Amino acid sequence: MHEASLAMSLAQMLTDVMKEHGAKRVVSLKVRVGKLSGVVVESFVFAFDMIKESFPGLEEAQLNIEEVPITYRCSSCGLVFEKDEPFFVECPSCKGIDVKLLSGEEFDLCDVELEV
Repeated sequence: MHEASLAMSLAQMLTDVMKEHGAKRVVSLKVRVGKLSGVVVESFVFAFDMIKESFPGLEEAQLNIEEVPITYRCSSCGLVFEKDEPFFVECPSCKGIDVKLLSGEEFDLCDVELEV
C-alpha cells in the first residue's frame, strides 16, 4: 500500500513547513490527486488520518482532496476534453487519436493553513 508511504512523506513535509514558519499546528491542507496518479484516495485519506496522530501539530489537520480528472487536448482540432479511462483515447469531435495528456497524473500539496 504505497498510500501509507505517501501519507508518511506528506506528514514529514508538513512538519518541515511548520518548523520553517514557526507554526504551532496545521489547520488544514489541500492535496490534488489525479485519476491517473495510481493513488487510491480513500486509502490515502485513511493512512493520513492514522499517521497524523504520531506527528505533533498535525493531529487535528483537516485533509481536503481535489480529484483531478483525466484531460486531453486534441492535436488536430484543439478540443480539450475529459475521459474516464486512459485507454484508446479518441477526440470526441474529430475522432483524431493524436492527443496530449493535460492533467490526471498530479499528486500535489497545494495549500497549507497554519496556526502560528
